[in-house]
Amino acid sequence: MSKEYELPTDVLGTIVAATPVTKKHADLLTTFATRTDYRSLRYVMTRDTYGPSPARIIDAEGREISPDYRAWIEAELEVHGGSARAVWLAHKDAGYLVTENALLLHYFVHDRGGKQDNFVQIAVWEEQEFVERELLPRTDSWGLPDLTDLRHGSSSMGAEQFERRSLGEPRYRLHEVIDMQRFAELAEKLYLDRHRVRGDRRVIETDCSTGEQRSLTIRELTPGYEQMQWSGRRFFDDWTDSSAGRRGERVCQRWTFNTQDYVDQQGDRELSFVPQWAHTRKVAELKNTRNLDVYSLYGKLTQFDERIGMPFAWYFYGLHGDLVKSGQMERVLEAAEAGLIVLPEHDYRVLRRWGDASYGF
Repeated sequence: MSKEYELPTDVLGTIVAATPVTKKHADLLTTFATRTDYRSLRYVMTRDTYGPSPARIIDAEGREISPDYRAWIEAELEVHGGSARAVWLAHKDAGYLVTENALLLHYFVHDRGGKQDNFVQIAVWEEQEFVERELLPRTDSWGLPDLTDLRHGSSSMGAEQFERRSLGEPRYRLHEVIDMQRFAELAEKLYLDRHRVRGDRRVIETDCSTGEQRSLTIRELTPGYEQMQWSGRRFFDDWTDSSAGRRGERVCQRWTFNTQDYVDQQGDRELSFVPQWAHTRKVAELKNTRNLDVYSLYGKLTQFDERIGMPFAWYFYGLHGDLVKSGQMERVLEAAEAGLIVLPEHDYRVLRRWGDASYGF
């Protein structure tokens, strides 16, 4: 069942799957431009941090035994009373192989202009099927896979391995199409509703010296409670107000967003995202700066901006990841307030807001 912020994918998924994988995704971008409403789609970045996933089961001659590894495993477990050992005994001499998919996740964006969150983010898997191991170990001399190993297709199950061999050509598979403006609006509404309810909760405050007690709400006990915002909204607002946004930089072309939609055991729903930088050049972490004076530190941050290719980049990198540290941001803020360095006024206000109520991802 699709979420409120997810856009239709049925037809789009078929179109994406039928498009061949080409260099720089040229054919895919052309397909989007000529056959969909996302005519201005552009490639942003690729994530290569995903391990391979089991795909099919084939025999030694390459004939398909099952098109779906996990469905086959579950069916066999049901036949054999949920016993991993019984499944092994039934198939250990069959010589079956398990194929896997090597995965890349490509991010594309359709920027609708205007507000910084007014874009559609499209994520597409690139899968390359390969085979390099048998399905099950031939003997139990090194132990046998348990239920978890079987269900996840673990590569450590002790099966015979051989040189990796690719099967067929790489292919695309549509992962998700997210209207980020809708996502942000819903996330902010859920945050504010949850924040209001939590603010009304009462606690008992005890004066340790007199023993006197009084009942207070969380709102009364927390300075600035009413001004607190969803971190995603702050990220977009900070971008808009900073030198980056004022120069015309679009956040969706510099960052992608790993979204989460979580419901806890009490049924409370929370939406969030983690921004993922999209730079393709090697960018070094700012380290060993503790002994630098603030002028040298700010000089390094300016060089960092030049490397990224936009002003005030260091601030946003400081909100997530380890390339810029919060302590370095604090030193710059202190130096700006002391008049030792001069930031553009709009950047100073953004940094000052963060100093008053820090956030990050």
